[in-house]
Order: sequence, then C-alpha cells, then structure tokens
Amino acid sequence: MSHYNEILKNIQQHIENLFSQCNVDYLLYHNLAHTNFVVERTKEITANYSLDESEHFIVSASAWFHDTGHLTGDPQFHEERSVSIMKRFIEGREGFHSVIDKIESCICATKLFQKPKSLLEEILCDADTYNLGTKDFTKTDELLKNELLYRGVDTSNWVEKTLQLLRKHKYFTPYCQSVLNAGKQENIRLMKSDLQDK
Repeated sequence: MSHYNEILKNIQQHIENLFSQCNVDYLLYHNLAHTNFVVERTKEITANYSLDESEHFIVSASAWFHDTGHLTGDPQFHEERSVSIMKRFIEGREGFHSVIDKIESCICATKLFQKPKSLLEEILCDADTYNLGTKDFTKTDELLKNELLYRGVDTSNWVEKTLQLLRKHKYFTPYCQSVLNAGKQENIRLMKSDLQDK
C-alpha cells in the first residue's frame, strides 16, 4: 500500500525537522546520523526476512522515532518520550491506529538490556546496536562517551562498562548473528587489551 510509503516520507521529514529545530550540540552520538544509520541497518536486516507492508512500516517508523526522546530530556526514559513524540505524529492520521502499539513495543524494546518479544522488535534492537559488531565501534564508543560527559552522566570506568555491555549484549536475528558476532568478539578483545594497558 502506497499510503505506508507516503507516511514514511512524512515521518522522515518530520524527524529531520525535529533534529534541525532542536539543534542539540551535545548529541554527538544520538543524533540524526545515528538515526539514519539505524534506518539503513533496519532495511538491510529486513531484506533477509519475509515481512508484509505493514510490518515493514512498523519497523521503519520505529527506527525513525526510536531516539527522538533524546531531544527533549535526559538519557533516562528517552524511549518513553520517543513513544510520545511518535504518538503525537501518528495518532491523528486515519488508518494507522492498528500499528501504534507495535511501534511503541519496538521502541521500548531498545532499552538496555534488550528483551525483544517479536521479530520486528529483534530487528530494531539489532539495527540499533549494529555498531557493536563493526570496525567503527571504537569511534562510536568514544562519541557516546563524550556525549554522556556533556550530559552530566558518570563515565568513570568507561572501558570496564563498555566491556560489560559487549559481553552482555546479544544479537537476536540469525542474520546479525552471522555477520556481526565475529566483529563483536574482536571488539571485546580490543577492550580487554585496552583495559590491560591502563
């Protein structure tokens, strides 16, 4: 149904406008670039699964909205604020009430430590943490650390906390397990080596 494509274009424009209007300089990691990355990774992952148009829309809309709550407050509870922003945008549109709860569930599933309960939630969770299994991880990890510093979050023992995150994290979709687990293990090795050098 083309109305899904049409509203996705509207959502993209809305999210781009939100980030532009808020212009929050300290969002070094949770910014529009990260949102675009998650949207693209969502497309990559969903290409490996047989989703209908409604499911594609749900996971794509979730990817666009999932971090918008960072624009309006502290990192804590940003998922709930993201859901509120999503609902304000979608609730008034005819024909989309049936998907709102599923979009909300996908966004809320991205809370650490993730416990997705459906394939769509698994896809978004894996897209959101895709970087943990890539060579860009050390770069994105540094951006996240600096962002949290700006936001007044305690970043002491950062390497230990990062290592703990990597060890506790898991990819849920077979696709991401196959393409990212080896890279994540390499990033664990790098963090362990970094810890030993300190």
